[in-house]
Amino acid sequence: MTNLFVIEYNVIKEVHTINKIRTIRLEKGWTQQELADKSGVPQPTISQIEKGNRKYPTHETIKKIARALGVDIDELDEDNQTQHTNEVIQRRD
Repeated sequence: MTNLFVIEYNVIKEVHTINKIRTIRLEKGWTQQELADKSGVPQPTISQIEKGNRKYPTHETIKKIARALGVDIDELDEDNQTQHTNEVIQRRD
């Protein structure tokens, strides 16, 4: 049960991080290609990350994307930390 809880928590955390990347990119008015050019991460990789098709992107990849977006890597999940913790707790009950 504990392992399932940890896995579910990590999946929810990853989804929020992915959504945050896409949201910030769109707020800047950037295409995936523009983010790719600025971050050095290939556009297909960014597409896979945003669609959730790239399971557990490397820390280095997320760090490059965060740097290009002008945010600290911790900010990518900071806003949603309480929200996704509450979602996991509710699902656990």
